[in-house]
Amino acid sequence: MEWEMEAAVAAAVVMAAWLILLPRDARGKAWHYLLAPVPLVVALGIWALSPGPLRSMGAAWIGGGVAALSLLLLTWTAGSLARNHGFMDIVYPIAPAFIAWSAWILAGEMSVAAALALLAVTLWGGRLSWQTLGQNHAQEREPYASWRARGGSRWRFWSLFQVYLLQGTMIWLWSAPLVFAVMAPDGGAMPWLGFAVWACGFALQTAADRQLARFRAAGGGRGRILDQGVWALVRQPNYLGEAVMWWGYFICALAHPLGWISIGAPIFATWFMGFGSAGPFKERHMARTRGEAWQAYCRRTPRFFPWPRPRAADNIGS
Repeated sequence: MEWEMEAAVAAAVVMAAWLILLPRDARGKAWHYLLAPVPLVVALGIWALSPGPLRSMGAAWIGGGVAALSLLLLTWTAGSLARNHGFMDIVYPIAPAFIAWSAWILAGEMSVAAALALLAVTLWGGRLSWQTLGQNHAQEREPYASWRARGGSRWRFWSLFQVYLLQGTMIWLWSAPLVFAVMAPDGGAMPWLGFAVWACGFALQTAADRQLARFRAAGGGRGRILDQGVWALVRQPNYLGEAVMWWGYFICALAHPLGWISIGAPIFATWFMGFGSAGPFKERHMARTRGEAWQAYCRRTPRFFPWPRPRAADNIGS
C-alpha cells in the first residue's frame, strides 16, 4: 500500500471517530462537518496525482501535518492532565512552524524563499506563543472552561476534536503556502516582497498586542475601550496583522512555479480572522461587556480594513 493510501486510511478513521463523537448540541457543528473530511480528501487527491513536483509538495505537506498532529496530541494530553485546554492557545502559533520546518526537512532546500519563510513563521510563532504562555498556563480561560462545564464526562475525549483537531486542520490548510515556499528554488524578488508584507503584518500585530497589554495593566479593562494607537485604525488590528502575515507567506510561495495554487489559504485565513469566526466572536463579546462605549467606538472605527472610514451617522454594523 502506498503511503498516500495509508494516510487516507488513517484520515478516514479519524474522520469517522470525529463525526460519530460529534455531540448533537455541539457549537459550530458546520465547522466540524466542513473540516473533518479535509485530510481524507487531500490525501486521496495527492494519491491520484502523477509523480512530479505537485505530488512531492503534497507529500511534504502531509509530513508537516503529521508533525503538527504529534504536537497537538502531546498538548491535548498535557491539557487533559492539567485540566487546562487553554494550552492550545500557546501551541497554535508554533504549529505552522512545525509544519514548515518538517516539510523543509522532508523535501526542501535552503533557498532564499525557504530561509525567509522559515524565519518569518518561527519569529511569529515564538513571539505569540511566549506572549500567550503568560495568559494561559495558570488556569483554563474562556471559551474552554465553558466548553468543559457543558461537555461533562464526554469532554475528556471530545476535547481532542473540538479544541485541537478542529483548529489543527484549519492551521494545516492555512500553512500550504509555507510548504510551497520551503520547496521553492532560488531566484526572483517574490520571497523578499513576501517577507516585507509579512513584516508589516508582524509589526501591526506586535504593536496591537503591546498597546493592549499596557492598557490592561493600567486598569483599562474595566469597562473602558482602547481606541488609541493602532486600535484607532481598526477595531481588530491584531487579527488584521495576522491576516497580512498569511498573505506574506503566500507571496513567498509564489517563488515556486506552482505556488499560486495555495491562494485559497490566505483568503481563508483573512475571512476567518475578520469575518468568519475570530473577529465576530470578539465583536459579540465586546458588545455584551462594553455597551454604549463599544457602540460609540464602532461608529467611528472600521471593523477590520482601515478604509472606508465610518461616518458619524453610521450604525454599529458599519
